[in-house]
Amino acid sequence: MRRILGFVVALAGLLAAGAILWRAPPVTESAAALAVADADPDGQPADAAPPDEAPIAPMSAAQREARRLARYDKDDDGAVSRGEFLANRQKAFAKADRNHDGRLDFEEYAVATATRFARADRDADGRLTAKEFATTAVKRKAKAACVCPVAEGE
Repeated sequence: MRRILGFVVALAGLLAAGAILWRAPPVTESAAALAVADADPDGQPADAAPPDEAPIAPMSAAQREARRLARYDKDDDGAVSRGEFLANRQKAFAKADRNHDGRLDFEEYAVATATRFARADRDADGRLTAKEFATTAVKRKAKAACVCPVAEGE
């Protein structure tokens, strides 16, 4: 009985999530980041740099791809192996595989999805606002500041 009830709850969560995602307008990456960072409704991130500081130039497509390659290329050989590429997915799979049988059944998959949805639904109304949805984006670890070598004479 508990298994059937769990299945029904998980299925309802998945259907609700699908309906919300289907109806929600697309959220751009910059709008999602602002929604997460904007603590007050002034439209500026709470930790925005003072106006006297120069803004950081946006990255070009080539720079973004080089950064993505570096994130996956763990052995720094300039190429991403199949193992390096699949490492993050394997970690996520292992976390979702609660009975450690090497396979995800529907309940394990549904629990992960329903848990993520419930965590994002702050007001518990069964729907995600754009701001709530923005919190579901994958959180990336902060990178250490670059310690660049200084050329002689500078």
